[in-house]
Amino acid sequence: MVCGHGERPILRTSMTKDNPGRRFLGCVYYEVQDGCDFFRWADPEARGALGDFEIARCRKKITTLKTRLKDVEWKLRIVAALGVVGWIRFLYLLLHNPHSGRHTNGMHLIKR
Repeated sequence: MVCGHGERPILRTSMTKDNPGRRFLGCVYYEVQDGCDFFRWADPEARGALGDFEIARCRKKITTLKTRLKDVEWKLRIVAALGVVGWIRFLYLLLHNPHSGRHTNGMHLIKR
């Protein structure tokens, strides 16, 4: 597939009010050079109730995914906080251990 200039068209995204986010193939020289009006939709048009149904389904899915993301982020914060508390407690116990730093290398003093 080539345009009027003999070039392969490129994939673009519509930003119009009627087709926001819809993808199409257009001439490489679109809005740069006149003489070629190559245009083809890359994705099928959502028609009537089926399109409305698909949009509603996608919106519901997005809402569900956002909710799940917030739940996972909250759990991650809790796990991170518990991890920090655990490391602090470990370091505290390590530094305040009454036996740490007093090694006798297995030699005991015998009192006679």
